[in-house]
Amino acid sequence: MKKIVLIFIFIFLSVCFWINYQKSSSCKVLKIISHQELFIDLNKNFILDEKEPFKIDNIYDISDFNEEISRETRFIADYFSRDFINNLLKNNFVTIKENDLILKGKSYRKLLLDSGFFYDSTIETKENFKNKINNYNPKDYVLTFSGSKKYHKISCPNAKEIKTYKIVKKNSLPKNIKPAKCCHGTITENTKSTTKFDGKFSSGNIKIFFVDLNSVMEPDNTCQTDICKALKNEIDNAKNTIDFAVYGFNNQPKIFKALENAKKRGIKIRWVTNFEDEKDAYYPEIARLKVLLPSYNTNKTISGAKPQGLMHNKFFIFDHKKVFTGSANITTTDLSGFNANYSVLIDSKDIANIYEKEFEQMYKGNFGKNKISFKKEKIILNSGEKLSVHFSPQDSVTINYLLPLIKQAKKYIYIPAFLITDKKIQEALIAASNKGVEIKVINDATNAKSKYTVHKILRRNKIAVKTENYAGKMHMKSMIIDDKFSVIGSMNFTSSGNKRNDENVIIIESSEITKYLKDNFIYLWNKIPDKYLYYDPMAESLESIGSCYDGIDNDFDKKTDKEDEGCFIKR
Repeated sequence: MKKIVLIFIFIFLSVCFWINYQKSSSCKVLKIISHQELFIDLNKNFILDEKEPFKIDNIYDISDFNEEISRETRFIADYFSRDFINNLLKNNFVTIKENDLILKGKSYRKLLLDSGFFYDSTIETKENFKNKINNYNPKDYVLTFSGSKKYHKISCPNAKEIKTYKIVKKNSLPKNIKPAKCCHGTITENTKSTTKFDGKFSSGNIKIFFVDLNSVMEPDNTCQTDICKALKNEIDNAKNTIDFAVYGFNNQPKIFKALENAKKRGIKIRWVTNFEDEKDAYYPEIARLKVLLPSYNTNKTISGAKPQGLMHNKFFIFDHKKVFTGSANITTTDLSGFNANYSVLIDSKDIANIYEKEFEQMYKGNFGKNKISFKKEKIILNSGEKLSVHFSPQDSVTINYLLPLIKQAKKYIYIPAFLITDKKIQEALIAASNKGVEIKVINDATNAKSKYTVHKILRRNKIAVKTENYAGKMHMKSMIIDDKFSVIGSMNFTSSGNKRNDENVIIIESSEITKYLKDNFIYLWNKIPDKYLYYDPMAESLESIGSCYDGIDNDFDKKTDKEDEGCFIKR
């Protein structure tokens, strides 16, 4: 009997020793960045330290998979793989074993591969991964929200309020949950404007092109938007000349090819652009364009020093009679329906003549403060619209034209803006608001973090400012005033835009156009939740819709998607 008792005590003590040993050798998972990178509490002080990251190599997920898979399927697979990792590791204890972890006696690496959400270099695990991913048909899944009795399609960009959504099987939905109007055939309930914004609007000799925030979930170069098609069409139909000034040109093969074909047809093409050191060029395809079209100039200084300002224009002149201009660069983000932009096509020899005079100055090497101002009459088009054209820096656009517009406003001023830092504009808007003018501003999320932005000062003075919560940028530089005046152009509302950069601004006096842009603004305004009247989402984060899945460094910190701390798992 004593022998049995001793054996039992020995076993009990051995188990206790083993449990205590396991506890002493195991460390808590403090933070999950991805399946590959964790922070583990190695010194057991329950504090996240810089020296405590653990990385596991050669295990891949959907973001590494280069074969053709739809955007929606990637989104679903990424969601469930994140949940798998979160449920597996959150607040759990692990033991480090070489390039692996031991979790409840099992290999973390093996658990990853067995789940089917991950694969290594072997054919077997990759086939297992493919089979798993192919099960995620976007038609079978929907998005739901906590507290909501509506569901959304996976493809609905307006639905991805990242912190609260869940992806569930459509056939498992409760009977009382209904399809959301915004992605099942009608306009979103939150949108007061019933205008359908199809990307273009015509009024006489003017066509306005609107590119929505995140109408696509990632930039592309297929030239499917109305704005891109319109530009390509004008290039294709040019008869004699094309002059253009572009700040950014990159990864738009159809536009590049159209210019190449125009050159082959014998069209005389000249252009100007912003100087960049080709080693560190933000728009590397400019170098290709220089080879294709050698009749160009840049704002490079004689000494070779960096120019004081940017050649920031985005305008084209066709056959001395048409002008295409606005806020859109010739890039994947601006022409694809990812960033929000306005551009305008004007059929007017008088307007084209004004732009040609400005272009000639730059083509001959006079940029920035070396340009001279020239007399520009207000142009009245055949269809009745009144247009005035102004250029930076020589025309002092803010002081001479924008501030007077703000000062004379009676009813409202709506501003969709990439950036507002100009103190004079800030003061003018506050003064107008104090007189009873309704002011609303939509602010870009990246620039909301700038130390120069004035949007917080505007908020403190009871002016409504919303910061957009989308992957794409609010890239417009516009003002919409009193159903009468519309401002469209390349100039951000900054001191440098007014005083140093080469820019162009068109002020359109037209009730029809301004009412259209007003409805468009209200559509954008209601697309952004009211909570962003009070604080600013990070540009690349789980709050900014699509920003953690678009392959873009949205906040320019050299970290993309899962590499960015804003995209860490936070459910």
